[in-house]
Amino acid sequence: MLSLRTLYSSVDDRSYRWILIFFTIYTAILVFVPVIRLVPRVPVPILSFALCFLLYKWKKLPGVIKPWLFYLVLVLSYWQLQFVVTSHFQEFHGAGIIAFEKNLFGSLPVVWLQQHLYQHGEFSWYDYMFAIFHSTLFFLPIVFPLLLLINRGVERMKRATVAITLLTLAGYATYVLFPLTPPWMASLENAIPHVERITIRALGELAPGGIISAFSPSPRGAMPSLHAGVPILIMIMAFKEFGWKAWWISILVIGICFEIIYGAEHYIVDIVAGLIYAVVSYIIVYRWMFPEVVAKPGSTGAGKEKPE
Repeated sequence: MLSLRTLYSSVDDRSYRWILIFFTIYTAILVFVPVIRLVPRVPVPILSFALCFLLYKWKKLPGVIKPWLFYLVLVLSYWQLQFVVTSHFQEFHGAGIIAFEKNLFGSLPVVWLQQHLYQHGEFSWYDYMFAIFHSTLFFLPIVFPLLLLINRGVERMKRATVAITLLTLAGYATYVLFPLTPPWMASLENAIPHVERITIRALGELAPGGIISAFSPSPRGAMPSLHAGVPILIMIMAFKEFGWKAWWISILVIGICFEIIYGAEHYIVDIVAGLIYAVVSYIIVYRWMFPEVVAKPGSTGAGKEKPE
């Protein structure tokens, strides 16, 4: 019988081998958690894992495409959440965080922001701007590795994709283990005063509604905020690779962190959790797993990095 050790050793690319290992752990969580909850589901995640493994091993697949298979892993992983969400029949989390933020700030930040900035029934120019900020999550995991590939070489690009994959799958797994009701849904359940999904509604006017709904298989996935965590991780990696030239990414990060609260998508606690996940993912990948990588010849910092 083929062991996991043999399976992974057959993947000659170390970066993708780690991505498959992360995917294995995530798949195991999605398969076994419903069983533990006594509401088993069809193990569709196993098929997704097999697809990603076979695509890498497929000799006819152009080598230039293989480093980008991580994005397929992330998309499939998020899509898989729908097979586990319905297995949770206990009370969802949220009341404690709502009470904590009320005590800390005097009122729930999302409620205060919408009362002072949102003109009910009408979108302001900044609502559309925040909608664009919100949509960047789907492009940043592609754009940033592409910039690294062009300016720093494929090895640094792949190191970044490992960190993004680790952070993202850790976030997805947390959604399964700790399903948290986001502010907009808490409002529908009368747990907090009325708030609206301003950013998503504004985004719906800029893009077909079907596209928006297709990316919402886990409405209880609020902790950690990957909308904050992924940009924060990319900002950290950008400062590592490009220095202070990457300062402009901090503007994007601040804008995203603000809009996901204002738009009732996340609590401030979710953003803090996203920050923690991002920092831990960076430390694991950049300091422990891949402290040395070869830069693209002729690029700034070419050669081998010293362990950090």
